[in-house]
Amino acid sequence: MTLFGLTVYGPEVARSGLTVRLDDFIRKTTGLQIEERFFSIHSRSSIEAFYSLTGSSGGKHWPLVLDLFDLRPGCATIWRGSNALEVLQKLKGTTQPALAAAGTVRSRFHCDNPVTNLIHVSDSERIMADELKILRAQSTGEIDECWLELDTGYTTHSSLLVLLRLLGAPINEAQGIESARAHAMGAFEQIRSVASGNELAKPVEEYFLGRQSGLASLLTKVGRVSAWDDLILQAGLFAMPVWRSVLGSPSRQRLGAG
Repeated sequence: MTLFGLTVYGPEVARSGLTVRLDDFIRKTTGLQIEERFFSIHSRSSIEAFYSLTGSSGGKHWPLVLDLFDLRPGCATIWRGSNALEVLQKLKGTTQPALAAAGTVRSRFHCDNPVTNLIHVSDSERIMADELKILRAQSTGEIDECWLELDTGYTTHSSLLVLLRLLGAPINEAQGIESARAHAMGAFEQIRSVASGNELAKPVEEYFLGRQSGLASLLTKVGRVSAWDDLILQAGLFAMPVWRSVLGSPSRQRLGAG
């Protein structure tokens, strides 16, 4: 039984304006309360040391995690309550949002890729203590204007929504807050509709397959994108095959792919 548990919100939480919403969701779902909050800005070496504590500094998408946190603020929160750490671990959801259990953080809030998946929770009390040492060494204090200034006013962490914006499609920001699966289903359908019968059909299909060539072709056709949007679209490559498995493969006929 633990009295305290640590969460870390990634910079995408700030950019998508989700801090208050995530806090409220955790409070209402668990009954836990915030004991302490501070902000940290990682270097590439500190974030690698942080994730190395749990052997998580590997995998094909790891370079994107480094890019995500490099010189961007993270929000560290110590929660207090009965079985705090165990409760938070169950609430987090698995790395791939497509596989996250209903009711977890990563099964909601437009979560759709394994890089910008909103929340980290310590694996154990021992690891939590070591993580806090690293976070406190990078701390910027209890108030971080950089965190507040990152808020863009719209959802920025979803690979599917970034793609829809690049395609010029209208977006309903409310859809996907309660269910990441519903968000993905709706976004796939909308992307298919926009791409159907035109030059975007084939690169969209390749992107859905998780192919770098598909993304490269899409970017050639839609033009230059910001470094942030490029990171999010790259992260989506590691999620698309999983979503295809969970939701069913997009129809090549509907996409107009030959």
